[in-house]
This record gives sequence, structure tokens and C-alpha cells, in this order.
Amino acid sequence: MKRDIERLLKDYIDNNELAQASLIVRQNGRVVYEGLYGYRSLENKEPVRKDSIFRLMSMSKVVTAVCVLQLYERGLLDLDDPVEKYIPAFRNQRVAIRGQFVFTPNRPFKMLWQLKMFRMDKVKTEASERPITIRDLLSHSSGLEQGMVGLMAMMQNRKHKASSLKQQAEMYASYPLDFQPGTDTSYSPLAGFNILGYLISLISGMSFEEYVQKNICEPLEMKNTTFFLNEEQKTRLVDLYTGKKNKLINVTGSKKDLYDVMNMEKESFEAGCGGLYSTVEDYEHFAQMLLNEGFYKENVILKPETVRMMASEGAYRHLEKEAGLVWGLGVKVRQDPEACDSSASKGTYGWSGAFGTHFFVSPKDDLDVVFMTNRADLDGASSYVSKKIEEAVFENWRKE
Repeated sequence: MKRDIERLLKDYIDNNELAQASLIVRQNGRVVYEGLYGYRSLENKEPVRKDSIFRLMSMSKVVTAVCVLQLYERGLLDLDDPVEKYIPAFRNQRVAIRGQFVFTPNRPFKMLWQLKMFRMDKVKTEASERPITIRDLLSHSSGLEQGMVGLMAMMQNRKHKASSLKQQAEMYASYPLDFQPGTDTSYSPLAGFNILGYLISLISGMSFEEYVQKNICEPLEMKNTTFFLNEEQKTRLVDLYTGKKNKLINVTGSKKDLYDVMNMEKESFEAGCGGLYSTVEDYEHFAQMLLNEGFYKENVILKPETVRMMASEGAYRHLEKEAGLVWGLGVKVRQDPEACDSSASKGTYGWSGAFGTHFFVSPKDDLDVVFMTNRADLDGASSYVSKKIEEAVFENWRKE
């Protein structure tokens, strides 16, 4: 049982597919597997440890979602509140008329030409039928940065790095939506959850980092989870690599690293979409809380009914873009594993990060799993590594 996963992860290290791998599997309230493989730094041959720190990237979104749901439970916001109620810049939004820009994978030069010629003030638009809501942002159904217009606007704006959450949120308010809010779904890589991070700071009256530390990290004993690493924590941050011709190339601090990918000035603000750092142990406390329907030891982070709502369909109506998969509130849910070619049990939910981090919770199997690595070209949720780890876990620990 254990040897299957050990062999899998050891092969990834030995074959120069990963520099490091860290995995925790918990079932029935106890850790049934824990493994550390490879190096924090290949160049220094420094082994990865339990307290090694990773860039979470989009696994940060789930933390942001839990913060929003806490404010919802406290009556400080409603999921169906329009975003413009809190950020006036989102009033009177426009929606791009479809068909103006088409992505053709076999014609990359056409897209480059479209990008070069792209001007937001020339996009043909119509009035939004209703405002974007908080629910839309949580369930990736807002239309913000979720199609060709949003993609080209995001790529054009890469030369203008944001220096605050407010600045970035209000920049997104100038984007035409890719579809009418609530009528479609796609993945919003940056916009949706950075806007939510800004909303959390506005509604709570504290910085997003302060809110996360007080309401998530302290009660969950996540001592090494933060948007801003201190000097000691920086010495434990794993190096970032990318693969090239069966070799791993160190790209730490380059344009492939976190801040350039997030399109932000270095350490300037808390990117709710992907700016958190954490350890495998810290994040497993978070996953354990979700598996326990909001409880961690004596602390209540969310009510059970809120966690169940988070892990079911989150949008106003069924928006199944990928067969068998739907968005909950900040997490992807396997409603029909067979339809989406997943080895997971029905109802399993979680999310991933662009640099290879991955976690999932299976209520049916009383199971939570957290995997950490940092490789810049693993493609997040579609990573073959994540898929193989899920297969190995469910092969060994599925409850019949």
C-alpha cells in the first residue's frame, strides 16, 4: 500500500520530474501516510523537510473563500450581494458581445496579432443584465477574466503591475465581462479572488493578511502560512524549478516566479487568488478542518452547513463546463467521477496551484490529502502528477 506511493514519488525525484515532494494523507482522524522526498534546493542538496515552505498559488483561493464564508455566517455580507455595493467602480458594467475574438490553437500567430491590436475601448459590448455578485466570484461565474476578452486584457495589463489590492480590484472593474454574470463558467485565474480579498479587507476593517492570521491561521495552528514571509521563513522556502530536456532548471526569482505570475509588485499586497505561502502540515490542518465540516480541535471555523454548501454547486444554476465537474464556492467538486475520468469518490472536492500544489477532501472516504511541490510548468489542476497521486490514494484508501 504505502510502497505504491513511495515508489511513485521517488521516481518523480529520480527522473528529474520534481525537485521535491511532500504528502500527507489523513483518514478516520489519523495520519495514515506522510512522505518527504527530494530537496528544498537541488543545487545545495538541502533535503525538503516538514517545515519547508511552498508557494500555494491557487490553493490560496480556498482560504480566501473560507474567509468570505465566515463573514457571511456573521451577517456581514450576503452571497448574493452585488459587488458594487462595496466597490462602486463595479457599477454599470458592460459585457463583450461574443464572437469578436476566437482562440484557434493551430493558429498562434493570429492570437498574437489580435493581442497586439487589442484595445478595450474598441470591444463591442452590451449592458450587463444584472450586477456581479459575491456568489459569482466564488463560483467562477462572474464573466470577469473568463474568456478571450478577459485573457487579452490580462495579458496587455502585464506591463502595469499592481501595488495594492484596491488598485487591482478597481482595474478589473474596467474590464468588459466575457459573458453575462451567472450564465456561464470558466476559470478566473486572478480577478475573482483578488476582488474577494479586497472585499474581505473592506468589510472586516483589517488588512487581508491580518484577517487571515486572526481567523484562519491562529485557530488552525498554521504558524507558517502567510502572504509575507519573514526573513527566517524565507530560508525555508523551496526553490522553484521548471522542466527542460529531462532536467530541472532553477527559476526562483525569475519572471516564472510568484510575483510576476500574479502581476504584482514584489511583496506589495495580499493576492487572494494565489499569494499565500504555507507548509504541507499547515495546509493539512486547513484540509482537516474542511473534512470535519468546519471544526479543528476545539475551534469552529465554519458551521457544518456552510462547509456542505461550499462543497456543492455554488452558482445560481447548473453550469457544467467539464463533464462531471462543477464549481462549489472556491472548490471544484467531482459530482460524477466516471464522467470526468477521475479516480476520486463522488463528492470529492478541492483545488490545486499552478506550481503543482494539490489538495482534496473526500467526505465519503473520511479522507483529506495535501500534496506540495513547486515546479512552474505543471499546469495546476491538470497536472499529471496530481492525477497520479489521486489515483494512488483512492486505490489504497477508498472505502467501499
